[in-house]
Amino acid sequence: MTAASEMKTKMNEAGFDDIQKQKYINKKQAKPDKEPAWWINGAFVIVVHIITAMSLLLYSPSFNTGVMTFFICQLAMFGITVGYHRLWSHRAYEAKTPLRVVLAFLGTLGFQGSIKWWVLRHRIHHRWTDTKDDPYSAAEGFWFSHMGWIFKKPHYPKMKLIDASDLNADPVVRFQHKHYVPLALVSGFALPTLIGALWGDALGGFLYGGILSRVVIWHSTFCINSFAHWAGDQIYSTEISARGNLLLAIMTNGEGYHNFHHEFPKDFRNGYRLFDWDPSKWIIFLLHTFTNQVPSVTRVPDNEVQKAIANMELYRAQEKRQKCDWGVDSSLLPVITYEEYKQRQESEGKEWLLVDEFVLDVSSFKEAHPGGAKVLKNYYGKDSTKAFYGGLNMHTKAARTMTAMLRVAKIEKPERTISCISSPDSK
Repeated sequence: MTAASEMKTKMNEAGFDDIQKQKYINKKQAKPDKEPAWWINGAFVIVVHIITAMSLLLYSPSFNTGVMTFFICQLAMFGITVGYHRLWSHRAYEAKTPLRVVLAFLGTLGFQGSIKWWVLRHRIHHRWTDTKDDPYSAAEGFWFSHMGWIFKKPHYPKMKLIDASDLNADPVVRFQHKHYVPLALVSGFALPTLIGALWGDALGGFLYGGILSRVVIWHSTFCINSFAHWAGDQIYSTEISARGNLLLAIMTNGEGYHNFHHEFPKDFRNGYRLFDWDPSKWIIFLLHTFTNQVPSVTRVPDNEVQKAIANMELYRAQEKRQKCDWGVDSSLLPVITYEEYKQRQESEGKEWLLVDEFVLDVSSFKEAHPGGAKVLKNYYGKDSTKAFYGGLNMHTKAARTMTAMLRVAKIEKPERTISCISSPDSK
């Protein structure tokens, strides 16, 4: 029996009519095993890369065009970091309408889709990081997280769970989303060409200010999706792959401190520490301090950040501790009486001494003892607890830890009275 006929038999048993059967079959057949390729988007990205490579090889722009290209890249990056990311994606600060208009324009220069489209995908990324629902999951591999996702037609089942009410209520977002394509073409290609024409380099303005700058901005942003989940430090959390990287922070105006950002996404700072390179946070801070365009910013309480750092330090210390040999588990040691301890030392010539309730075999350690082997021999078969803890020497924590490596037995009644042992030199 074929799969199709088996399906029809099951539907007959379930009482499906012919129309219901056909709808169900069409739905099952229409569901692809893999998400289809996004040919238009992929072709556009490939063509832009080809033109960029040819421009670098065949055309030298004027100095003014080079300067313009640099500033376009920086302005577009700030549009993404200060606008798309920290303002609209995470609502890390409030912004008045004039500032939102400026940031929407600068973000359009980045040629990464409308605010609404970008933000909703990014919110999915934060809620389901490193999972199959992450639009550019690092778990799918470096290439996929960097650029591979661009070539797949978007299919986000979890999109319906993402809150878009703030975006729908923002007239700036609505306008930019509705008119994104003409806005992007004018700001991304026409404007650099017209500016370049002012000094006689319209072609350079188009090729470098319009085309090459797109590639630089794209890859700078994509590196946060890929490199920032692959290389760098994890000061605040190891629960997901996000990492912090100074080089990426320089490339992206502060977005490189991705480990902090994923742990505290609502904070307007990505570079939390004073010396972290994060010009985006300084722009927001200055606008908040000296203008009325940023009425409020969100900062995570320092105590919460310090707790995250302390937890990571503790986690790493525990990792290191687990790699060390701490001796035999005390619960696994044989239990003997104090009298048996003394008798075995005397009759069998054991090089044993007692510290706390543990019997230590110092035969392999006596020659390495900082106080010499003779001091130890004077306590064979005796209780050296008092001497160990200050009678002869107040041993260091390292010395106390080392005794665990010498344990061979445990005394049955540790609550017994400890005898006072005088120094051998006083005899």
